[in-house]
Amino acid sequence: MFGNITQLMEMKKKADELKARMESITVTEVTNGISVDCNGNRKILAIHIPEDKLKDKMQLEEELCNAVNNAIASAEKSAMGDLAGMAGGLQGLSALFGK
Repeated sequence: MFGNITQLMEMKKKADELKARMESITVTEVTNGISVDCNGNRKILAIHIPEDKLKDKMQLEEELCNAVNNAIASAEKSAMGDLAGMAGGLQGLSALFGK
C-alpha cells in the first residue's frame, strides 16, 4: 500500500518538474508581421502588433488567430522533446490505474 503512495508522490514530483520545464520553453512565432510569444504550456505570453495592422479590424482578427495558432503549434513542437524524455518516468501511472 505504501509503495503505491510513494510511487504516486514520485510521479507527482515528476509531473511538477515537467510543468516547470514547459514554463521555461518560450517560442516566438511571427505570422504576417504579428509576433506571438508562447511557452511550452501553451500560455500566450505576449502579442506584438505593428501599427499598420490596426487599420483593418477583420483582417487583424484573422491574422491574429493564425499567429496565435502558429505560436501554440510551435510551442507544442518544441515541448515534445522534453515530454518524451519525461514520459519514461510517468509510465507508472498505468500501473496505479490497473492498465
